[in-house]
Amino acid sequence: MALDVAIDIGTSRTRLATSAQGIIFDEPTLVAIDTNEGSVLSVGANALDLVGRSARPVIVYRPFAQGATIDFDVTARLLFGLFHRAGLSKMSRARVVMSVPTLATPIERRALRQAATQAGARDVTLIEAPLAAAIGLDLPIQEPLGSAVSVIGGGASEIAIISLGGIVTKDSRRVGGEDINRTIADAVRHQFGVVLSPEIIEVLKLNLSSVLGATNGKREVVPGRSVETGVPVEIEVDASLVNASVLSVMRANAEMMQECFRVTPPDLSQDVANLGVSLVGGVAGMRQAGEYLAGQTGVTTRVAESPDLVIIRGLQSCLEQMGQLHAMFRGQD
Repeated sequence: MALDVAIDIGTSRTRLATSAQGIIFDEPTLVAIDTNEGSVLSVGANALDLVGRSARPVIVYRPFAQGATIDFDVTARLLFGLFHRAGLSKMSRARVVMSVPTLATPIERRALRQAATQAGARDVTLIEAPLAAAIGLDLPIQEPLGSAVSVIGGGASEIAIISLGGIVTKDSRRVGGEDINRTIADAVRHQFGVVLSPEIIEVLKLNLSSVLGATNGKREVVPGRSVETGVPVEIEVDASLVNASVLSVMRANAEMMQECFRVTPPDLSQDVANLGVSLVGGVAGMRQAGEYLAGQTGVTTRVAESPDLVIIRGLQSCLEQMGQLHAMFRGQD
């Protein structure tokens, strides 16, 4: 009997769930490949551990950027590695439900579907991320009401107004958490002449970030490497540096939401004004994100509980409701 699989592939992080086991993979979107043999050595968190620690020549790839597939072959290898972690093989012929950004082009969608088929999927259904999130939040998407969902991920941000089972209006930007990381890294390099590891940047975001500056004045001492000498050093980073980087991305999200509201039909606009916007995605949990967006747009914005897991939970629900919602799902392909 074929298994059903839900996959939420993001620029920064990928999650996989099966109908039998629930969420079994929640790790960085990374693939370690043996450059001699072309074989996948590892996916996820373990991929980075192989660099410089293996007798084999290893390169770690990030197959996604700004919410889009940038390497079809590596994406297929990532999916193959995920299927292997789930105990699936090409003989399993799994039925797969995958999230896709609203801004994905037909070519990008076709490439994603082909990558999953090449990895061993029997049938692949693509569901736009805001719709999957709305299902995960149990919003009344089948009713004649306007349900608004905004997703802020690692590589892309998007908003959709959903009614009667479909997306009525939407907008998106290829900007997200990865842009925050790059801006922080550039600011530290310019101000201190120091390079920080991705892990340390995540620590700074976790401990110091706040969109409205509530943490300004707080500082964090972190290790880095001097650009000039290459020697390990410690620097003290002020929260204001981190928050300036965060704010640039949140401004783009506020503009995106405002543009979407401008083209939303009046009746649905009234629904959104009354019901507010649900905010999901890995960046949504940042301090004061909801407050900032509400202040900029004039619409109540609520951060979902465990916002980073809402989409994969919605995809899990899709697996259970595939029969009833088949027509709606096909409309997303």
